[in-house]
Amino acid sequence: MARPKWNTLAVVAAAIAVAALVFFIGEFAYRRDIALAAEARTRSQLEALANRFLTEIAAGTDLGLGLAALVAAEPTIGERKFTAICRTILAAQPKVRNIALLIGQSVKYNCPFGAAPLPADRTFKSADEGWDSFDQLMQSDDAVVSGPLRLQSGSWVIVVRIPIRIKAETGLLTYWGAISLPLKLEGLLQQSGISDPKLGLDIAIRGNREPMRAPAIIFGDAAVFDNDPVEVAIPLPEGQWFLAARAALRAPDHQQTLQRLFMVIAAIFCGGVVLVAVPYVERRRRLEIEVNRNRDLLRALMRNSPIAMYVKDLQGRYLDLNEEAFRAYKISDKEFRGRTAEDFVRPDLAIELARDDARTLQGEVVRTERRSDESSAYVWEREIKFPVIDGAGKVIAIAGYVLDISSQKQAEARMLEALRRAEAANREKSKFLATMSHELRTPLNAIIGFSDILQREMFGPIGNTAYKSYSGDIHKSGQLLYELLGGIMDLSAVEAGHLDIKSEALTPERVIEDCRAILDALAHERGHTLDIRVDPGNACWGDRRLMRQVIINLTSNAAKYTRKGGHIEVIVEPIDDQIAFRVSDNGIGMEPGDIELALQPFTRLGDPMRAEVGGSGIGLALVKRLVEAMSGTLTITSAPGIGTTVEVRIPRAQ
Repeated sequence: MARPKWNTLAVVAAAIAVAALVFFIGEFAYRRDIALAAEARTRSQLEALANRFLTEIAAGTDLGLGLAALVAAEPTIGERKFTAICRTILAAQPKVRNIALLIGQSVKYNCPFGAAPLPADRTFKSADEGWDSFDQLMQSDDAVVSGPLRLQSGSWVIVVRIPIRIKAETGLLTYWGAISLPLKLEGLLQQSGISDPKLGLDIAIRGNREPMRAPAIIFGDAAVFDNDPVEVAIPLPEGQWFLAARAALRAPDHQQTLQRLFMVIAAIFCGGVVLVAVPYVERRRRLEIEVNRNRDLLRALMRNSPIAMYVKDLQGRYLDLNEEAFRAYKISDKEFRGRTAEDFVRPDLAIELARDDARTLQGEVVRTERRSDESSAYVWEREIKFPVIDGAGKVIAIAGYVLDISSQKQAEARMLEALRRAEAANREKSKFLATMSHELRTPLNAIIGFSDILQREMFGPIGNTAYKSYSGDIHKSGQLLYELLGGIMDLSAVEAGHLDIKSEALTPERVIEDCRAILDALAHERGHTLDIRVDPGNACWGDRRLMRQVIINLTSNAAKYTRKGGHIEVIVEPIDDQIAFRVSDNGIGMEPGDIELALQPFTRLGDPMRAEVGGSGIGLALVKRLVEAMSGTLTITSAPGIGTTVEVRIPRAQ
């Protein structure tokens, strides 16, 4: 019983040690964070001050630009007026030391603020501010800012000079003079807020106009630069200054209290983590036992599966196979380890399997069907190969299973054979129909011819009028049967592939002209109006006889299924690389869902008017097959009570 007690004491001691260590580390990190935060805060303040300093310089430049524009508009401005304007500016802008108006290279007026005025005849280059780039001012159209400059009085200024250009007699703007505004450092520091004591920062500035000289302290205490201060550069026109300040490292008392409270809580938490580590380890051990049990369960599931299954490594070497795989590929448990597919199958199949492995390693699921070789107990097999991906999304293995589809393939072969026989029977049917139709035409010709003779009484009066009526019925029935047999023969020829197509370049005018008389008769017979519009100057590539039959059949359908006094349109126009023949009517129409049914041979829809009109139901089916035989397309749009439009598109002639 003593051992668990000592173990408990050791755990408690370790928890206390960890808590103390966490507290000291937290204290160190807290002090470091305070220093970094203070430095960041100070740097942010200095950067804001530097930006405001540069903004004040820009504002002084804007003042000079305005004054220069005023003088350019009134070059003869008097000293009193100029001085009055300048004094107003100087009173509002304490950062401006003085304002001078130069004509050529000489100072004409100088309105200083807190400085003795310069003589009116003093040259520009000899002015107290100093100037060594006068040529730059004369050649520039923009303000020229120079400095920082140290005056003879010891003060520092930034000098802003704005050239004044006036149109000369030549019409060009030439240099006339300039406005000079020295900006006092004291005023710039005051207006930018750098010298404001309310900031709570010990600020100093050092720098020089000439980079090669040792920097001088321009503002503040030089000791600021001795204690690793926070520095921010201020880029000036002819030099660079550095704005520096010491960072305040002390945090507020309430923040220190909260931080230390947090560290105490963190230390206690870490100690608690150590206290629960032992039970956690025990739970982890039990979890590993559970994981191992699940792994054994999955392995048992794989081995007892009736489907052949396998696992490979990334190099294609087999890691595991189940019992069905051993049986299917006729290998033992000891033969497969560390070997690849090329050790068991023929070389060409091994190359195919290696290619599938490469696709699987790219994250693809590969499905293949193939006839097995002699190494397999299967005749036909379907293999599904997939990547095994870990929690990080990385492929760590290749897995797959193989199904025996021999019986399925045998069923497919039987189905294909049945389909072949059905197609052969259909061809025989078409051949039979074609033969029978041909044989029936010969006696039909005799029936139609003799009934026509009787109807016309070509060899004298019949005598009884009933016989004449009967001969008319015989002639009409014979004609209908003849047309039906013709349609059946054409349809059978198309289905049997025996249709003789003689394609040529046909103009739409020629196609319509071939059947114009029949179209007029079809419309006149039922009292319809017929409107034919043909876009000239085009040609299609088709069979003249078949095109004539297509147009007549479509117009005949439109005439039959439109009530008396209807309207039929036949329109021919080019569309892209095709010629469209469009037949429209305002007849009874049909439901959109019945269109496919209407295109089937010997099919009639259940509309009362269709039953009244009669017909064999092969007209549209024949037209569709004739159009497709000429590499064309047929489209039908229809609505009940509105009408039907059939559009046939035939390729253009090249």
